[in-house]
Amino acid sequence: MKFVHSAGVLLPRIFKSVNAGDGWNSSLGWVSLDQARVSGKPVMLIVSKPTCPVCRKLKAKLVTHPGIERLSPHFAMVHLHPTELPDDPESEAVFYPDGRYVPRILFFDSDFNFLPEVKGPFRTAYQYFYGEPDNVEISMQNALTILKRRK
Repeated sequence: MKFVHSAGVLLPRIFKSVNAGDGWNSSLGWVSLDQARVSGKPVMLIVSKPTCPVCRKLKAKLVTHPGIERLSPHFAMVHLHPTELPDDPESEAVFYPDGRYVPRILFFDSDFNFLPEVKGPFRTAYQYFYGEPDNVEISMQNALTILKRRK
């Protein structure tokens, strides 16, 4: 596990993700990956890099999107840098289903089972890529609909 130094204390790096989504709209109630796994809610995981121009464009649009704000209470919202994701063979299919690109948004049920059918608008090489917040809102609604049908 990687650690960060903060105020003279070493903290596990996973807690970085709790910092209000690193500017991805602090009102969305961001949690760590560990908290999301036990939240009892479906999980929406955004994987992005602050140095990625496409990630910055999506972030700028997403932070003020009313539909995402409206749907976010139904999810455990997680934002991680790619280096914060597990990187082992067992995690490959879950966190990197079609590659290691950013930004990508992945959805999980409340038991943290990956929902591969909830995809972005591009159904080819980058299935979990989102460039517009309207498409994120659509996928959030799709995830909730799928989970409702499964009950």
